[in-house]
Amino acid sequence: MYDSPTPRQTTTGYGTCPDCSRRVLWCLTTANRRRIAIDPPEDPGGNQAVSVKDSTYWARQLSTARPALEDREVLRRPHISSCPVARAAAAAARARAAARRRTTSRTTTGVRPVRWQR
Repeated sequence: MYDSPTPRQTTTGYGTCPDCSRRVLWCLTTANRRRIAIDPPEDPGGNQAVSVKDSTYWARQLSTARPALEDREVLRRPHISSCPVARAAAAAARARAAARRRTTSRTTTGVRPVRWQR
């Protein structure tokens, strides 16, 4: 009678990347509670400290203010650094920005002209 509802992405926990379909760990950032995809294996060269509190995965970036791991945290790498689709999209965006800088002149594009310019 009714179509089955589409499965919702979990707020935190293991899931898949929507771009490359690899397995990722979805976490909330401690700074602003946004979702971030983290590569699941532990990585001593990573910059994200991941912890679990009340069945919610939390990630914080190591900074100069808090450079070391704290209680029950594990170092992991953000998935954006290893996602092939995200890398291609970032490279295309950088190429578009560089082309825009090369072709932009001193014209005032997008500005409504004043009366004497019409």
